[in-house]
Amino acid sequence: MDPPPRPFSFIAERLCLEFANTVDWHATAHPGERVQTVEDLLRWGEQAGIIHALERQTFQADAQAQPEKAAAALSRARELRESIYQVFHAVTHGHAPPAPDLHILTAARAEAAQQQALQVTTTGIQWTWSAAEDLNRVWWTVAVDAADLLTSELLARVGECADDRGCGWLFLDTSKAGRRRWCSMQDCGNRAKAQRHRRALLQRVIP
Repeated sequence: MDPPPRPFSFIAERLCLEFANTVDWHATAHPGERVQTVEDLLRWGEQAGIIHALERQTFQADAQAQPEKAAAALSRARELRESIYQVFHAVTHGHAPPAPDLHILTAARAEAAQQQALQVTTTGIQWTWSAAEDLNRVWWTVAVDAADLLTSELLARVGECADDRGCGWLFLDTSKAGRRRWCSMQDCGNRAKAQRHRRALLQRVIP
C-alpha cells in the first residue's frame, strides 16, 4: 500500500502565497513540483479551506470523467502559480513585475470575476461562485486573492525567504516589527542560526 501523501505546508499567511509555495526550492534551477496531478490540486484546495472534503471527492470524480477538462484546469493552475511567484518575487526584490505574468494574472482574475455574483446570505451580501461545482474554483479563488493582495497596502509586507540555497517561498509578514526573513524558523531560519553558530565557533578557534 502506498503511503498517504504528505500534507502541504502553510506558512505564508496569505492564500495566493501559499499556492506559490507548492513549488519547493522555487528560486533554484531545479524546483520541486508538489502539485503533480489534479488530485494534488484538489487536495491542496481542501487543506487551504477553499473546498470541503465532499466537494473534493465530487471534483475528483468529475476529473476522472472529463480528463481533458481536468488537464486544462491543472495547466491553468500551474501557469497562474508561476506568474504569482514571478510577480511577487519581483516586488520583494524592488523590481517591476514582469508584464507577461501580470497579463496572466489579469486574465485569471477576469475569468474568476465572470464566475462570481453578489447574493444575499444569512450573514449579509457576499460574493458567491455562480459556478461553484467547477474544479477550476480552486485557482479562481487564488487569482482573486493574488489580485487583491497586489493592489493592497499589504503588498509592502510581502517577503521571500532569505535562505541562500534558493528556498524561494513567499510570505506575508504579519509580525509587529516587520522583520520576518524566513519561510519558517523551524526550517530555513534554524539552518541559518546553526550556520552563524558554527562561524562563531570557528572564529574562536581560528582568531
